[in-house]
Amino acid sequence: MTGASGPHDETPESGALDHETFPYPTNHLLGVVDDGDRATAMVAALTSGGFLRSEIHVATGAANADALDATTGRSGLAGMLIRLAEKIGVTDEEMETKDRYERAMRENRFVVAIAAATEERKARASEILRDHGAHTVSYFGKRTIEHLVAPNAP
Repeated sequence: MTGASGPHDETPESGALDHETFPYPTNHLLGVVDDGDRATAMVAALTSGGFLRSEIHVATGAANADALDATTGRSGLAGMLIRLAEKIGVTDEEMETKDRYERAMRENRFVVAIAAATEERKARASEILRDHGAHTVSYFGKRTIEHLVAPNAP
C-alpha cells in the first residue's frame, strides 16, 4: 500500500492494493463485510477453499475510498467519458455500484475482491462470501455486472 497505513487499511491476510490504478475488476467478485474479524475469517476461508492470497484483496478506510474515487477504473476514451458524465451528473449502473463500494470503505466496512475467472470459481467465492455474512456482492464480467447479494439496508 502506498502512504501510511491505518488500522483499517487492510487485513494482514490480504494482498496489497495498488492505489495508483484501481483497474476495472473484470472477472472479480466484490463483497462487503462489516467488521475486520469477518474479513479475516473470510480471507482464511477463501485461501483454504482454493484461492491464492494474491487473488484476494481487502480494503477499507478513507484512504482506499479516496483512491477508488480518484479513478474510473477505465482508461482512454471510456475513462474520459465517465469523468464527463460524473461532472454533468449522469450516472449508470457501473458508477452507482462503484459508489456503493467507496461508501462502504468510508464507513470502515471491508470490501473484499476475489479473482474468479471461471463459473466454478465465481460460484465457490460467492458461497464463501455468503457464508461469512457478506453483502453488496457483485460479479464484474467483461461487459456486465451481476448483483448476487443485495446491499444491507441502511
